[in-house]
Amino acid sequence: MKPKRFLLFIGLLAILSGCTNEQKSEIKITYQSKVFTEQSLIDYVNRNPELNSEDSVIYAEALDKFQREIKGLSNHIDFLANFPLQATNLRDTIMGTKSFKMATFEAYTDLLRDKGSLLNQMKLRINGIFQFDHEANGLVLGGKYYLKALIYKQGKRADINYYKKAVGSTYVLGVYPMQVKELKPITSTEKMANLNL
Repeated sequence: MKPKRFLLFIGLLAILSGCTNEQKSEIKITYQSKVFTEQSLIDYVNRNPELNSEDSVIYAEALDKFQREIKGLSNHIDFLANFPLQATNLRDTIMGTKSFKMATFEAYTDLLRDKGSLLNQMKLRINGIFQFDHEANGLVLGGKYYLKALIYKQGKRADINYYKKAVGSTYVLGVYPMQVKELKPITSTEKMANLNL
């Protein structure tokens, strides 16, 4: 009789321990950014922990909400304020009978950034339209810039995504065509090494 009770006790203990819902402690991002879009993303992630849910239904709903939030954020006047971008492509384009220059600017990884910053985990592409050729003067491929631009056409929600990773998730903010109004080069604080041979 005692062995049966012992086995029943062990069985109940196993069932109860399997049913307890272990809550993962939520980790809040405490970094304060001067980049409008980065700070908006930090605030959003802190308010919406379901974006890291293991439940596929909850995650799908959270991803849909994230896509809508970022698409709406792209309409904000400060969307690109202080956002560092790198020129990756420059081309001549014709739309109708008008020719103009278009440059692709993308978010980039900079190892000198603060470890708490999400900028290295953000992917963003701006197809910058220069209405007049002289506006693109001084643009260097690989150069890093701050842009002042107006949204030309709304981006697609399908281009916005979030990839969960154990360390450093990736926030894909989308692709947006924008008319570039001002191009400001970022001065580098990076020191170049000299080789003494």
